[in-house]
Amino acid sequence: MFVAIFIDYARIAAFKVQTERMTHAAMRSVMSAYDTSLREYGLFGYGDSSGDAIMAKVLNDSVKPSSVKDRFPILDIQWDTTTLSMERELGRYDIFNRQIQEDMKYRAPVDFTLEVINKFKPMSDEMKEAAHTVDLLKKLQKLYDKREELLDEVIANQTESAEKLKNLPKLIMDPPSQAMYDEMLEDTPETAAEAAARYADYLNKQRSDEGLPFREQQYILELARYRTGVGNVVTGISMIIQPALQAHQTKLEEAQSKIEEARKINEEMKRVIAEGENRSENASYDNVGNSNLPGTSPASTGSGTEAKSTRSLASELVRADSLFDQLKARVLSQNSDFSNVRRDNMELNTQLRSVTGMIGVPIKPAVRQASQITERYMDTYVRSGPANLIEQSKQQLESGRGSDAQRKANDKESKGKLKEVKRILSQIQNGSSGSMDAFKQLEEYYNANIAFNEASREETKKAEIAGDPYDSGGDAMKGMDSLFGGMSGLLDSLGDELFQNEYALAYFNSMDFGQLFTWTEGGGDAGDVFKLENQELEYIVYGFHNSSGNIAAAYAEIFGMRLAIRTAEGLIEHSKLGNPLLVLSAAILYGITNAIADMVKLAKEGSVELSKYIKVKLTYRDHLRLFLLMHSNNERKMSRMLALIRLNTGVNPDEKQTYASGNMRSSIKLWFLPGVVRSIGAVMGSADQVEDGRFFIERKADYSY
Repeated sequence: MFVAIFIDYARIAAFKVQTERMTHAAMRSVMSAYDTSLREYGLFGYGDSSGDAIMAKVLNDSVKPSSVKDRFPILDIQWDTTTLSMERELGRYDIFNRQIQEDMKYRAPVDFTLEVINKFKPMSDEMKEAAHTVDLLKKLQKLYDKREELLDEVIANQTESAEKLKNLPKLIMDPPSQAMYDEMLEDTPETAAEAAARYADYLNKQRSDEGLPFREQQYILELARYRTGVGNVVTGISMIIQPALQAHQTKLEEAQSKIEEARKINEEMKRVIAEGENRSENASYDNVGNSNLPGTSPASTGSGTEAKSTRSLASELVRADSLFDQLKARVLSQNSDFSNVRRDNMELNTQLRSVTGMIGVPIKPAVRQASQITERYMDTYVRSGPANLIEQSKQQLESGRGSDAQRKANDKESKGKLKEVKRILSQIQNGSSGSMDAFKQLEEYYNANIAFNEASREETKKAEIAGDPYDSGGDAMKGMDSLFGGMSGLLDSLGDELFQNEYALAYFNSMDFGQLFTWTEGGGDAGDVFKLENQELEYIVYGFHNSSGNIAAAYAEIFGMRLAIRTAEGLIEHSKLGNPLLVLSAAILYGITNAIADMVKLAKEGSVELSKYIKVKLTYRDHLRLFLLMHSNNERKMSRMLALIRLNTGVNPDEKQTYASGNMRSSIKLWFLPGVVRSIGAVMGSADQVEDGRFFIERKADYSY
């Protein structure tokens, strides 16, 4: 009995080992039936075969009787029940991401660090200072131009108000003089001074005709001409004073408000300068520049001294507080002086209205007073000369704008060049309506995967190039902030995004940039340029579901990157110009000009040097690799890749399982003492069972790709 028990015990041990082996063999056979079309993308997902049938065949074949006659079967294994469950679909982000890591884990980090970071590491300090300088000066330029525009409007308001009185002296005394001699009443008086000079003669002739019959009156025509002339002068003065009053009340009040608004902008500029020294994005540039990586990097382009020096001059753009006080005082003075002009001219008009009905009106003193006060106003606000307060204000303003004319000339030229770039971008955006069905199907697959993963969908923004040179330069520098931020993040953790980006580069096609350039120049077929299969990588980066959106976005972003790098060079080239805004405008013009040349070179030669100072080549796909870093939207990028895989293979990753779990129950017949074995099993706490003289066990095996 003792020996018999151990015989069955040995058979049970062998049975367990054999069952374990056969269970794993069956699961391996099941998982070997993967979908071969997915293998083209380095992925594994279970195919269309019946897993239960494969498992059953493998298990049944493993227990077939031997063909050897008179054999003695030590183990008569019988399979009782089997179950197979498949799960963990390839279309799920965590599963897809894990398979990407398995495929890319050996080459992606090396490719990235050696081919990307080492190229940009030498220019990190230069780009940091350039981005910092452009960011600060772009903000100041907007504020500066707005402030100066307001101050110009103040001058314009003062000038417009003063111009309302420019014809007033001709109605009072033309030319002005201290002496007024009596004149004979012959011609019609055209000024108040002439009316005053002929007033005595008018009175004499009026007395001569007074009381005479109409036919005997000698001076009817002369007296009538005089009264008409006086009436014209009175009306003329009133028609000048009333509009001038309205202008002074509204325009000069506006001028005061604009001075205060300009003062606030000036204070805002001070705040921007003070806060501008602390820029959070600079940490990413430092992280890349200080990285310790294998391989050889090009020589450093410098520490950004020139850009930093230009930025340090930003405080020169701020106006002195006393200027705003002086401008306001001159506006108030103009208002006060006009009040005096109006008062004395209204008094003169009162006297003139009385000359035909009263005797002894003091018209000459009223003319002298009105003339003197009006001439003083004209010298102070209208006529050109050293006493003109408005001209003094203009000169003060112009003294702080020494470089504005050249800067505006640069800006005009930059806008002209940007207009051409925008024209090409617009041509690309409207280039083709081909592949509509393919893109529509792709969008359907993309939305399905987004819903499958319960992720959020975000609308992609249309590619744009700003028409304003400063906005365009600022946007370009923001792109460099994103690029260095992406590189810095991957240095801290070579994680999922790195593998996903390198996977996209390894398995998906991109456009022929030279072919695009040829098409924009009037050659080539739009259908070849805008095919979906020729812009898969661009779609992964940007996500437009149309034939031109992704290509336009890539074109705009390459131009932006070239503009940023070239503008950084421009800050070095033009740092000696002095005025920071002039340096900025010249640098942006330099950047735009050379960025356009780079686009042509990239198209014709297939690559372009990273910068004037770093002679390493960047291809079109190298630029796309960088843009994958700048657009860090991992979930949407994975959905786009899965949608492309589904479109290209006809296989839905959302339905392809990558994990199999199998359960098998088998048994052997016990030879000796089944009851004793059952008792031993109970004592040992085993879950194995003995039924009708057979020993049953269950085994589970799990496999995943």
